[in-house]
This record gives sequence, structure tokens and C-alpha cells, in this order.
Amino acid sequence: MRIFSILIMCGLLNACAIDSVQRQPQVQVEAVTHKIALKLDSTRLTKSDKAAINTFIYQRGEQSALRVKIDSYSDKGTNVVPALITLLKEAGVYPSQVASQVKEASSTLDVVLIVESYRSLVPHCQAGKEGHMVLNEFNSSPNFGCANASALAQMVATPRDLIVGRTLDATEGRKAVSRVDAYYQPSANSNTQTDSNADKTIAASLGGQ
Repeated sequence: MRIFSILIMCGLLNACAIDSVQRQPQVQVEAVTHKIALKLDSTRLTKSDKAAINTFIYQRGEQSALRVKIDSYSDKGTNVVPALITLLKEAGVYPSQVASQVKEASSTLDVVLIVESYRSLVPHCQAGKEGHMVLNEFNSSPNFGCANASALAQMVATPRDLIVGRTLDATEGRKAVSRVDAYYQPSANSNTQTDSNADKTIAASLGGQ
């Protein structure tokens, strides 16, 4: 009986262990597809067409993470494909992210832009505490770690990076380091002003002698 009581006490103490439960937060990502269709009045893009495309691309998020497919349904649509690629490049979407094809299906439209983007899903965390469970069974609770996963999902700048990794572009590297360099290296104007103040101080001290 004494041994049985000791085993029960050991089990209860093990259930109340202070060791943290290791569970890596997971962020779910889903692909989102948006389309914009154009009915062209001529063989060139008008100002309203360009403005609509720029607004549409801007609303899709970070341009470097987008994938664009251009479907042309007529000769006018095929003729404006190079202009569309140039317009997308000016908006931050490089030609390597763009694919084009001629659709043989008949349509009243001339060209359709299909943009694929990604977004992270923010999990819904249950408020409050769950009922008491015996022997540390809270490890299996779906609400455990939900706050961390929710915070990480909202902080992800480019959700596509969680699915397909990419190399850091040289421009992005310079952008990341430039602020650190600016902090540790004073600007040329401040150096010139400091040297000028030092010269004035030396001249004043010499004049005083």
C-alpha cells in the first residue's frame, strides 16, 4: 500500500513539472488569386488602363512576391503584352515573375491579368482557460501556443517565403545594412561641421594667448 501511494505521488509530481512544453508555432499560408480584365479601345494602353493596373498591383501587397500571368484573347491584347510587362516592371514586378500566353477561347475581353499572392492565416485563439485535466493533459490543448502563432502570422512580411525560400537580393541587403552604417558612421556634413568648430576653438585659444 505504501509503494502504491508513493507511485501515485510521483505521478502527480510529474504532472506538475515546471519544464516548459516545447511546441514550435506553425503559420498556415494560403494562395490567393485576383484577376483584372481589360477591354481595349485601341492597340495601346490608355492612361486609365495604366492607372487601373497600377492600383490593382499596388493593392496586392509586396510586388517582389507576386506571380503574374497575362492571358490575351485578341490581337489587340497580344500587341499590348510588351507594354504590360514594362508597366509591371516599373511597378516593381520583374519580367521573371510574369508569364504570358495566347488563349484560343473566344471572349469579349482582350487581355486578362491573373495575379497570385499569398497571405498568412491568423488562427482564432480561444479566450479563457480550459477545464482542469489530470496528469498534464493540457499538452494536447489546441489553444496552447495559439497566441504566439497568431502574433507571428500577423508579423510575416512576405508569406510566400514560408513556402518557397528565395535568395536575398543585393538591393535588399544594402537596404538592411544602410541604417546600421548610418548610425555608426556620421555623415560628411556632421564631420565637416565638427572639424570647423574644432578649428574655431583652436584659433580662439591661440588668439587668447
